[in-house]
Amino acid sequence: MVSVTVVGATGYMGSELLRILVKHPKVDKIVPTSRTHAGKPVSTFHRNLLNVFDDVFVDIDLAKIDTDVAFITAPPGEWFAELPQLLDRGVKTITMGGKFRIKDAQIDKEVYGGYENNDLLDERVYGLPELYRKEIKKARFITNPGCYATSVILGMSALKNLKGLDTQKVVVSSISGTSGAGSTLTEKMHHPEVSGNIRPYNTLFHRHTPEIESILNESFQDLKLSFIPIVGDYRRGIVSNITIFADNEPKDLMGTYKKFYQNEPFVRITSEIPEITNVVNSNYCDINSAYDPKKKRIITISALDNLLKGGSGQAVQNMNIMLGLAEKTGLDLVAGHP
Repeated sequence: MVSVTVVGATGYMGSELLRILVKHPKVDKIVPTSRTHAGKPVSTFHRNLLNVFDDVFVDIDLAKIDTDVAFITAPPGEWFAELPQLLDRGVKTITMGGKFRIKDAQIDKEVYGGYENNDLLDERVYGLPELYRKEIKKARFITNPGCYATSVILGMSALKNLKGLDTQKVVVSSISGTSGAGSTLTEKMHHPEVSGNIRPYNTLFHRHTPEIESILNESFQDLKLSFIPIVGDYRRGIVSNITIFADNEPKDLMGTYKKFYQNEPFVRITSEIPEITNVVNSNYCDINSAYDPKKKRIITISALDNLLKGGSGQAVQNMNIMLGLAEKTGLDLVAGHP
């Protein structure tokens, strides 16, 4: 059996981790941490867990964590300095924030700042199982991908061997639910500001852009991405619309996707245009791709739940791989209909 600690268990990622882990058949101990709510039952804050998980929040330093796995959903801070000690004690660690996602130390510093440790940056494994499963199996330190990044990288990776793609002009627009901004209230995420509205933001630079480019450039040559993130008037889910210019129609485009992801348990290639209603509250990513011969471009659409396949579900998927468990363990979640 497995023991886990969830650092920062009051946020949306922490909440979803707890919801998955309490039903995970191989997890027998969960330590939920929170400095501000220490001593209070988890279910008084996450009311969906009433009579399901009523343990209390604890305030614990990373140096004292002694579980098999630690999920760190807390924002970057001084606690980063304790990561090497945590790893050296044998605690497999999965961080959920942006720090260390970008392998280039200079770009990581420019985008996320804060604590610097090139040894950790070199060791970290990018936690996208569809691309890095072999590395994840041997890892002790995983950095979970961003939600937008997951949707775009999965949407494009199957095309890596196609010829004639103009990777200098990849255009992506992604619309996300409000939960993607986290649980801390801001003026722009206040309900009256979001309700009935669709808000593009950070249109010239978003911190997921260098993350996406750095991963995709391992497969594509000198890829350049124009990325427009958008917040929509709904709670959860991301739809990414990806446009890639190509002079010639790829042979059997959907077949290329199906072959690339044929052994992936959480990627579904669908003949229908993906919708968030089919993936929300699940760990699936749905993908469709088509070629427009008149405008000479590939249009790929991916959809996933930003808190699950784009967050906590993927983190548990990574844990399962690291521990040698069946990858889908605890993740047999499907969307509702309607």
